[in-house]
Amino acid sequence: MNEKWKNAVDQLYCTLELDRKAVGVKHLKDAAQFETADAAVLKRPINYCQMIAAATNGNRIKARNEDFLCRSAPRALGIESAELYNDHGANWSRLGLYKDAELSRTVREELVYADEEQYGILTAPIEQFHDFPDVILIISSPYNCMRIVQGYAYHYGMPKSVNLIGNQAVCLECTGRPYILKDMNLSLLCIGTRHRAGWKDEEMAVGIPAEQFKDVADGLMQTINLMENDRNKEIIDQKLKEKNIPYTVRYHYNYYMDC
Repeated sequence: MNEKWKNAVDQLYCTLELDRKAVGVKHLKDAAQFETADAAVLKRPINYCQMIAAATNGNRIKARNEDFLCRSAPRALGIESAELYNDHGANWSRLGLYKDAELSRTVREELVYADEEQYGILTAPIEQFHDFPDVILIISSPYNCMRIVQGYAYHYGMPKSVNLIGNQAVCLECTGRPYILKDMNLSLLCIGTRHRAGWKDEEMAVGIPAEQFKDVADGLMQTINLMENDRNKEIIDQKLKEKNIPYTVRYHYNYYMDC
């Protein structure tokens, strides 16, 4: 296993108290990669966000174009290139998502879709990967997402590419956009995925590209003493010791007490 990847995974799980497993998404370039990928093949099509939900519960799945029930995902992920009906937002205008056809077209043009052709994807809990997957998704509480942003900001400052519309949340906002722009994105999820994948009302999501994940995990470590209260520090301290990760926890101190 790539040692830098293992360290980043351990740091993430130690610094955050997650109810769900963090998920890795790896693009499969061709049929040969798909066939050799060690993962379950779906017996029937399901939504991409349901694949991610399954992975948060420990499942390892691979999917091709025909395995996607909701067609937004293969288009957002570069698995299916044709999107003639909604290239200019016509379908969203028909559904009434936006006030008029012009705004629907503007929203569609501002979104980022993959133009690199892919054959399929592999989704699994991050601890089941041996190296950095293309994107890491974390579905959790606003508190944990805040901490992830703080870890990101430690190394990169203000997030540069955060963009969300409450639509195509898991496939586009949390997977496609981070993969294409190589920058973290946040999502408040969307009504479709909340119904289909069963996310809790209080959950939201973060998508982190492979290129940034190590730094974000390190940023979480670097900001423990400044950001966390003593109760959280005790939990984090215990997990760090179990993983033999050296870190000096400073109790009765954080930046808002210091101020």
